[in-house]
Order: sequence, then structure tokens, then C-alpha cells
Amino acid sequence: MAEDRKKIMVGYSAHFTSDEVIRVAKDHAKAFDATLCLVSSVVGHILDPSGQLKEKDATEHLERLERALKEEGIDYEMHLVVRGASAGEDLVRFAEQHEINEIVVGFKQRSAFGEMVFGSNYRYIIAKAPCPVVTVHNWT
Repeated sequence: MAEDRKKIMVGYSAHFTSDEVIRVAKDHAKAFDATLCLVSSVVGHILDPSGQLKEKDATEHLERLERALKEEGIDYEMHLVVRGASAGEDLVRFAEQHEINEIVVGFKQRSAFGEMVFGSNYRYIIAKAPCPVVTVHNWT
């Protein structure tokens, strides 16, 4: 990967990131000839002792996504951040450290109670990101 190549980051979760979020990120990577950085911030307990995802369906989802990116000729990187902070904080920190040019993140409308209980990572990313943020509504 060339040093001056743009980087588009997706805050990625095998269970919560919709196909539409991935489609938008892939379209932007193609349009800007950018590297697509899929970054997951996870809690340590979903990893096995070797650092791999324990959940078989999440692993299979990532493998399918990786095959699709290869088939489409999209330059990509996959990163796993074992959470020390909230997912939003982890993703913003990653974007700062890796000079990300754009972040694509999905969001799902929640009630005020849902925001309080589950947090609002996408709001944190929008407020603190060091680059433009594209938000894509997760309809599912």
C-alpha cells in the first residue's frame, strides 16, 4: 500500500454492521482509490486464548467479507482492537493513529433509554473524529 493512499475506515461488527454500510464504504474506496480499513473494537471475552474470535458465525461473516473484497479488487486491511475504552473511543483513537481520511459508520435509531443503556458510539465518533464521517442508517 502506498503511503499517500487514502484510507477509509469502517467501524465494523459482524453482528451489527449492515450490508448497506459495507456497500457505501466499498463504493467510496473504489471512487477514491482508497484502502478500506475494517476496524472492530471488541470486548476481550469474545476472543479465544490465541486472540481469534470465539464466535463461529462472526468469523464466517468476516471470511465472506474478505472473499468479496478480494473478488472486487478492493485494497483492504482488517484490524481488531481489544477494547480498553468504549468502541467509539477505540475507533476515534485508531483513526487518529492511522491517519484515516474518512470514517463510514452505521447507526440505528434508539430510544432515549436505549441510548443511555447501550451508549452512543456513532455520536461519539461524529463529535470526535479527526476526519469526515459518513453515517449510514442500519435498517435491520
